This record gives sequence, C-alpha cells and structure tokens, in this order.
Amino acid sequence: AAILLVLGLLDYVTGYEFGFFIFYFIPVSIAAWWGGRRPGIVMGFACAVSWFLADRLTNHVYKHAYLLYWETFMRFASFITTALTLSRIRETVHEVERLTEDLRRAQAENADMRRDLGRGQAQVADVAG
Repeated sequence: AAILLVLGLLDYVTGYEFGFFIFYFIPVSIAAWWGGRRPGIVMGFACAVSWFLADRLTNHVYKHAYLLYWETFMRFASFITTALTLSRIRETVHEVERLTEDLRRAQAENADMRRDLGRGQAQVADVAG
C-alpha cells in the first residue's frame, strides 16, 4: 500500500507525459505473490484507481472523454491478469514443494522398510544356518 501511495503521488507530480504504468505492477505483483489471488485483485483495482486519479487530476486531455475510462479499464485488466497469473504460479510452487516433501518422506520410509527387511532376512539366515 505504501508503494502504491508513493507511485500515485509520483505519477501525479510528474504529470501524464511521464508514464508510470509499468511501475504499478510492483505493488500488484507483491500483493499477488505474498497475499494470493484476492489481495492481488484488490491491489490491481487500487492501482487502476490511483492511475485514473493521477491522470484525471493532471488534466490530461483526451480526444474523446471515454478514452480515460478505456485506458483505466485496460490497465485494470493488465493488473488483474498479472495478479491472477502470479498467484497461480505461487500456488503451483507451493504444491510442488509439498509433493517434493511427500516424496522425500516416502523415500525415507521405503529405505527404512528395506533396511528392516534386510535385517529380518539376516536373522532368518542365522536361525536356518
């Protein structure tokens, strides 16, 4: 949220000629990666609103009034796509980590069972011999 506040202020102060669009992906990405899908979407919406306000308050003149809303929608769509993608990647990474840990545990149990089986066969051989 602090990064978004700073970005919004910088976007406003520098005016519409200096594009800050790419920098808004930083708070969206952080929120989506560490918070998940919902915080990423909320941050995406907040970034779109921040960009809208900065652009509107700097009196950026568009050929048609609806273009401001179109630009806001396109930015919002970009932010949401990024948030959803990053949150899904994060979920996949966690799933792979969990499966890897399960596999390690299963391999350790398998090794213990083989060792116990080897001891049992040795004891049977001692008794039979």
